[in-house]
Amino acid sequence: MKMNPPRGMKDFLPEDLAKRRYVEDCIRRLFKLYGYDEVETPTLESYELLAAKVGEETRRSMYIVEDLKGRRYALRPEGTSPIARLVISRFKTYPKPIRLGYIWDFYRYDEPQFGRYRRFYQGGFELIGASSVEADVEILSIAVHLFRMLGIPDFYLKMNHVGIIRSILSYHGYDEDVQNRILSLADKKRYDELIDFLVDLKAADTLINTISEIIRLKSFDIRSVVDRARILLKDYSEALGSLERLESLVNLMSKVNGDVRILIDLGFGRGLEYYTGVIFEVFVEGIDIALAGGGRYDKLIEYYGGDPTPAVGFSPGIDRIVSVMEKLGILPSIGHEKLLLVVPASDRYNWEALKVSYQIRSKGIPVVTEVSMRRLKDSLSYADRMGFRYTAIIGEEYRDGLIVLKDMKARSQVSITLDKLIEMLEGKATI
Repeated sequence: MKMNPPRGMKDFLPEDLAKRRYVEDCIRRLFKLYGYDEVETPTLESYELLAAKVGEETRRSMYIVEDLKGRRYALRPEGTSPIARLVISRFKTYPKPIRLGYIWDFYRYDEPQFGRYRRFYQGGFELIGASSVEADVEILSIAVHLFRMLGIPDFYLKMNHVGIIRSILSYHGYDEDVQNRILSLADKKRYDELIDFLVDLKAADTLINTISEIIRLKSFDIRSVVDRARILLKDYSEALGSLERLESLVNLMSKVNGDVRILIDLGFGRGLEYYTGVIFEVFVEGIDIALAGGGRYDKLIEYYGGDPTPAVGFSPGIDRIVSVMEKLGILPSIGHEKLLLVVPASDRYNWEALKVSYQIRSKGIPVVTEVSMRRLKDSLSYADRMGFRYTAIIGEEYRDGLIVLKDMKARSQVSITLDKLIEMLEGKATI
């Protein structure tokens, strides 16, 4: 019998979970700060719903199941499609914009590597029903706020607008399927294959040359990229409109968020097919995996049968963030120290130990009671190994209203009343 989890999935031990919870707690603080209501959907969704707009690569990596009646479902590979379904089915009459947040697990049959698992965790911020540049800025600002809150240095935003390439291709008569293929190749940085694909389509030299030039434009010098792109796109009015939207967004981001670093990369794509506008990912200098990503998806809700509804959102990758923070040595010391173990000195004091524990807990103070009924020496050894800061011994002194309190770190002990013990512990930790 195999005792390990499936490849690419992991058990979370207490210390692992504590690290994940640290990042999740930061995300939930931002839910409250920005007014996002947390929601949860089933891990299992209709295969057709999930497969419709996630892109070919994600479709291939989905975990697909069939129930006893032959219906096809899949474990969710990303969060935006379930959110779109939720908005259509449960938020139809809500005043807009709607702000929804989530922290869920996801599943993709990818090759496991640094920061990438087949079961992984992401947060999500979805702003539904607002088409303005200001809505884009809010989502991007949350991403910046999160990485600053986590203390991650040298991060930057990589940004593009999918409308630039989509509009060029549309101008030359190529439909959404071709556009999705081109953007998928851009997502994988397979630029030579992208150009070969256009050649195989017998695309006009004008188109091939324009796309070849556009996908090479990449710099932190925003002005240089925009000026060059404006020349290349002079005959494509819709693409110019997308470029101007991107420029306006970057300018407004700089005004709102100060010295945030932004890399404009007009050859950057994301594998998900539902994006219609600005897209972005968050990177840390020297580490070649995206820690968060998102963008605008103005047609997805309508595609699923809802009313035309603009939307924008992003997802921070929780596992990836933890891995990178560990690699950089910046994950805060997350203590696993337990505060207090209450130990009966002998069997005669078992019920008193339980009662004392109850009285301490009733004040909101965490406490563990020794219930193994072992020798006092063995209980103290257990307290040491488990990292308890204090051990309260309930023994003969308790008849006089005193508890022997051992400081396991200082290797000292005092006799103290229950009231004084509670007063001391309230200054250490309450929950």
